[in-house]
Amino acid sequence: MVDNRTLAVLMELFATKRESLYELSIQTGIDKHQLQSNLELVNQLLQEHSLPQLHFREGEFLVSPDLYAQKEKVFSLFRSRQIYLSQEERQLLIYLYTFIRRDFIANSDYQELLSVSRNTTLTDIKSVKNLCLDFQVGFDYSRAQGYHLLGREEDKHRLALYAISHCLQSAIGVWALDYILQAWGQDNPMEELKVVSQQACQAYQVSALEGKLDEYLYFLIFFALRQERTRASISWDSETRQGCASALLERLWQVLCFRNKDLLELDSATAAYLSHLLQGCLEGEAQDGRFYQLTLAIVEEMERLSLVTFDQRSEMIAGLQRHLIPAYYRLTSRLIPVNSYTETIKEEHADLFYLVKKALRPLEEQLGFEIPDSEVSYFVIHFGGYLEAAQQPSHRHQALVVCPNGVSSSLIVKENLRQLFPNIYFADTYSIQGWETVDEKQYDMVFGTVKVDTDLPFFLVSQVMTASHKKELFQLVNRYFPNAAYFPLEIEQLLALIGQHATIHQEQPLKYELVQFLNQRSLEQRRSPMLEELLTAETFQRSEQELEWQAAIALAAQPLLDSGAIQPHYTEAMIRKVEEFGPFIDLGKGIAIPHARPEDGVQELGMSLLVLDKPVHLLDDPKHKNFKMKLATHPIC
Repeated sequence: MVDNRTLAVLMELFATKRESLYELSIQTGIDKHQLQSNLELVNQLLQEHSLPQLHFREGEFLVSPDLYAQKEKVFSLFRSRQIYLSQEERQLLIYLYTFIRRDFIANSDYQELLSVSRNTTLTDIKSVKNLCLDFQVGFDYSRAQGYHLLGREEDKHRLALYAISHCLQSAIGVWALDYILQAWGQDNPMEELKVVSQQACQAYQVSALEGKLDEYLYFLIFFALRQERTRASISWDSETRQGCASALLERLWQVLCFRNKDLLELDSATAAYLSHLLQGCLEGEAQDGRFYQLTLAIVEEMERLSLVTFDQRSEMIAGLQRHLIPAYYRLTSRLIPVNSYTETIKEEHADLFYLVKKALRPLEEQLGFEIPDSEVSYFVIHFGGYLEAAQQPSHRHQALVVCPNGVSSSLIVKENLRQLFPNIYFADTYSIQGWETVDEKQYDMVFGTVKVDTDLPFFLVSQVMTASHKKELFQLVNRYFPNAAYFPLEIEQLLALIGQHATIHQEQPLKYELVQFLNQRSLEQRRSPMLEELLTAETFQRSEQELEWQAAIALAAQPLLDSGAIQPHYTEAMIRKVEEFGPFIDLGKGIAIPHARPEDGVQELGMSLLVLDKPVHLLDDPKHKNFKMKLATHPIC
C-alpha cells in the first residue's frame, strides 16, 4: 500500500536528491526494511505512469534530473493515494484542521479528511475532546457553528503548538501539516519564512533552535489563518523585552501579510505575545544580569546537592545560561514541550534527574510553578554532559558534532555517541553558522544531525537513535576507524573461541551484539552500596565538644582516615572548598556534607557521620548552624 509515510520518504529524497538507506532511516524515522518496501512501491508506481524511476548506486538512492524535473507531477500522483494515520496522529490533525477552519465542519468533513469511517471519526472526536481538556480548551458542536473551539485564545494556541510539535517529531510531520493547509486551499509559505529567519538570525547574531523555530513558524502560519477569520484579541500583559525577537517577528509577519492581503497589522499586545513565544526558540546573550544570577543559583544548588564542584565553571555557566534563556520564555508561555527522550532520561539517569529537578528550585521560585519533566530532562542532559566531560580520558580519535538545535540537543547527541564510541573524544559542538569557521585539520571525523559539506568522514545521526540506527552507525564508523569502539579483552577471547568451532562471516556486527549484551548484563548486575553498609559503628561518632567548623570537619573525617578510605590532604581540601566557595555544604535543617573532589585524596568509596550536641557555625556565621556532619568520598551523580 502506498501511504503518507511513503510520501514522506519521497519528499526527503527529492529534498536531498541522493541518500543512503541508513540516512533515509535517520531522517524519516522509518525502519530500513520498511523503507526498502516503500521505495519498491514508489518505483512500481512510477513505472506504471511511465515516469523515470529512483536509481540505487553504490549504496545510495538517487533522484535523476529527469525525475526531479517532474517533481510536481510525482507528488500530485502520490497525494491521491490512500492515507494511513495512527489514532494519535488523527486527533492532532483534527484539532489543527478545526483550529484554522474556514467554514462549517461536520463529522463527514473529518471522515473525508482522514479517509476513515464514521464510527472511527466519532471515536477520534472523543479523544480530541479529552486532549483539549488537558489544555483548558473546549471542543464543541452546534448546528449553527459545526465543530468549533471554546476557551481562552492563548490556551488554544498552546494546544496548537503542542500538536505541531508532535507532528514534526514523526516521519509524516511536514507532509501532515502541509496536508491540513491544502485541505483548506491554503499555500504553505514555510520555505520563505525559513529563509527570512536564517537571514535575520545571522544579522542579529543569535542562534535559532531549529527544531523549535520550525514549530514556531508553522504555528505562525496557522495563527495567521485563524486570526484572519476570528480577529481574536490576545490578553498579554507579561513582561516582554524588545529585541531581535520583535524585529524578526515583524519581518515574518510582513511576509505573511504580503501573501494574504486580508491580514491586519499586529496590535502591540499580540506582537508582544508572539515575540515572547519566538524568544523561546532563540539562543543569544542575556540582555541583563538576571539570567546570569539565576543560572549561577542553579549551578550552586547543583554543586551543593551533588557534592560536585564543576571544572570549567565559567564555561558551564555560560552554556547553561544560553539554554536557560529560551527555556524561561517557553516556561513563562506555559508551553508543554514534546520531548520524546524524557522517559528514557528518567529511567537511565534516575539519580541525576532527581538532583537536577531539586537544583532547579531557584527557577521554580521565580516562575511560581513546577517545571514539567520534559523541560527538566533538557537540564539533566546539560549537567550530565559536563559531568561526563570532566571524566573524559585521552582518546585516539577526535570528532566534532554539528547540531543546529542548541546546547541541550547537542549534549543529547554527544552523550549517545560517547556511549557508543568510548575511544572517540567528541571535542566540540557547532551550529551550522559556527561550522563554517571550523579548522577541519584538528579533527578526524564529523557527526551531524544535518548534512554538512566536509572532506572528513561524515556520519549522519539522529538526536535519539534507535537500536538499529546504533548498530548501523557502529558498523559505518568502524569501516573508517577500526579502533573507534571499545572491545573488552573478553570479547576478543570469546571470538577466538567461537572461531575454533565455527566460521564467523560478519565479525564486526557480532562484536557489536556481544558488547551490547555484556553491557546490559553489567547494568543489571551493578548495585550501589546500601547506606547501612557505609554508615556503621566504626564510621559513626557523637561529640559533646564545642568545636570550630574546621575541627568538626577533621573529626568527622577521622574514621575514613583510619580505614584508609581517604588520605590526610583530603581533609585539608574539604576545608579549603568551604573557604573558597562559601558554606555551600550546608543542606539546611542542621546538616552539612563536607566534600572535595575524588582526586584530592580519595582511595575508595566511603562515608562517615558526626553528630554534635553543640552546633558548628560554618565560616563562623550563625546562619549556617549545623549539628550533623556527613562525609562522602565520592560525588553523588
